[in-house]
Amino acid sequence: MGSKLLTFSWMALAAFTAPPFVHSANPVPEGVSYSQAAGVQKFQIFAQLLGEKKKKTEDDLLSGEPEKDAGQSKKAAKKKDETEDSAKMAHEALFAESRYPSASTCGTCHPKHYREWSVSQHSYSQLSPAYMAINNFLNASTSGSMGDFCLRCHSQVGANLNEPPSISNLKRHPTSREGITCVVCHRINLPYNKTSGRLALVEGDLLQPVFGPMGNKELSRVLKNPKKYRVVTDPNKPGRKIHVKVKQFAPISTSTFCGSCHDVTLFNGFRLEEAFSEYRTSPAAARGVTCQDCHMGRIQGIPSGYERGPAAMVGGVPTAPRKITNHFFAGPDYSVIHPGIFPHNIQAQQMATMAEWLQFDFKAGWGTDKFEDKISETHKFPKRWQSVDDRYDAREILNDQFKKLRWAREKRIEVYHNGYGMPKIETLQANMDGIRFRVKVVNKTDGHNTPTGFSGERLVWLHVTVTDRNGKVVFESGDLDPNGDLRDAESAYVHNGELPLDTYLFNLQSKFVHINVRGGERFQVIPIPYTVTSLPIVRPTTQSLILTGEPTTERNHRNGIEALGHRWATYKIKGSSMTGKGLYKAVVQLKVAPVPVNLIAAVQSVGFDYEMSARAIADAVAAGHEILYEKKIIFKIK
Repeated sequence: MGSKLLTFSWMALAAFTAPPFVHSANPVPEGVSYSQAAGVQKFQIFAQLLGEKKKKTEDDLLSGEPEKDAGQSKKAAKKKDETEDSAKMAHEALFAESRYPSASTCGTCHPKHYREWSVSQHSYSQLSPAYMAINNFLNASTSGSMGDFCLRCHSQVGANLNEPPSISNLKRHPTSREGITCVVCHRINLPYNKTSGRLALVEGDLLQPVFGPMGNKELSRVLKNPKKYRVVTDPNKPGRKIHVKVKQFAPISTSTFCGSCHDVTLFNGFRLEEAFSEYRTSPAAARGVTCQDCHMGRIQGIPSGYERGPAAMVGGVPTAPRKITNHFFAGPDYSVIHPGIFPHNIQAQQMATMAEWLQFDFKAGWGTDKFEDKISETHKFPKRWQSVDDRYDAREILNDQFKKLRWAREKRIEVYHNGYGMPKIETLQANMDGIRFRVKVVNKTDGHNTPTGFSGERLVWLHVTVTDRNGKVVFESGDLDPNGDLRDAESAYVHNGELPLDTYLFNLQSKFVHINVRGGERFQVIPIPYTVTSLPIVRPTTQSLILTGEPTTERNHRNGIEALGHRWATYKIKGSSMTGKGLYKAVVQLKVAPVPVNLIAAVQSVGFDYEMSARAIADAVAAGHEILYEKKIIFKIK
């Protein structure tokens, strides 16, 4: 077993033995609605190309020009078919926009909400290459029986459009790849409760009603002053279109609304995520504090009140002040993809397609004086980026993207600090026979466990290093192997015997446990019960799970801390490991990460979107590890 990550591209799907719909190279099924990355804005170009094609008909054979050979004819026919297919998909994209408006459309009047959302985990949910690979791996490994189970939470628009779960984001409809976008919450008219993301969105173009907590009073006032706000509601009139009504939908302000997606139970009874269930029995719920109070207020992670201001800027004119909710929703994930395609950016979308942005080498310094002043005139750039002015314009857009990503990191750390604490280190023993001490880690929230949600992915661990008077390391726990993994049972280096198992490791990550036929259990990175059947298929459970809460084949072994709870981590350095008398120093760090590298390695066989390699994603994940707290303690050995 190798200890290094293999490099697979997204196109590896074409060679992977799996159900037909898993292959991204397959032709699009008839009737499926999605757009290429060109999107709606390319429609006029496609129409022009079709017009040029139409000029050359069979009558051209009479023009006296020599007849083209068969190879040239086939090539021309193939190009024509591709152009017609592109035009057809642009038509479908235009139709889909009339069904599910894009967040960029909403952002015209709601710039504050759009900017917060554009860099959020909600807007990243479908774009994540790690999620896409996990989704495709699960379907490939369960004979396709997972279907759209993951898609329906990560892209409800894509699920409602019947998009195949496996296709690249470059081929999805623009609104679909926005993940949890505006219409996913504001075009819901029924309280679905815990449905694991199976939501029917209300279809309609921009003019159709939306659903919100406040009702129609303010919008009605705006529509009575069309000249002041420069809006129109007649689809046949030119001007800035606006939805004609806001229907009051009280459930959108309740925690149950969030529970529609944030409690995930597979149809076989496997409880993957239980954030909402944890909340329902929490002290916060008993006090009447909602999910929105903690995650949409002034400060991420604690009830802190709400901002006040205009909910919209209509025609450049602010609407009346009211309670304003924050649409960032800080959490543990962060982007590992090209900054040209995330955060969502209207200017970036207008400047280039996703495929073109992926060609822009921002790491090399394109669009900066340092790079452009030294580059030779013979240097070859991709067609879209041959113009130096375009490269400078692109760099200006990316500078704004980097600013938003830095802001998102600040908010992510804010919610972490409001969720975790490391208040105390106690010395239990400090003499020539050894050193013993313990560290207290607390859950500061009263709303749910920490970590919560997809806790099988979330890493929260202690990195402890003890050095002697000369700085020599005599003890370490919580360090990483060369792949970027902790030295736990999932580390490839531990499996290979190249590194020892970290027996003192304190990690709050949950573990997926498979139950063997003979009753034994084992940890597994991906919760598929290979040990029970050689051809796993996810089937609805045939027995009541009220008492057990889990199917008989697998379970989620949770290691998190309950609301307002705590855990102690105890460490011991043997006398034989010490180097004599003097001062010893322990440095204790509480660290966090969104996913373990071994998860990336486990799903790499199906490839990653945007032609990314497993190594590139793993490095990006490891680069984003955060130190929440650091404390030092000195032991005097006499």
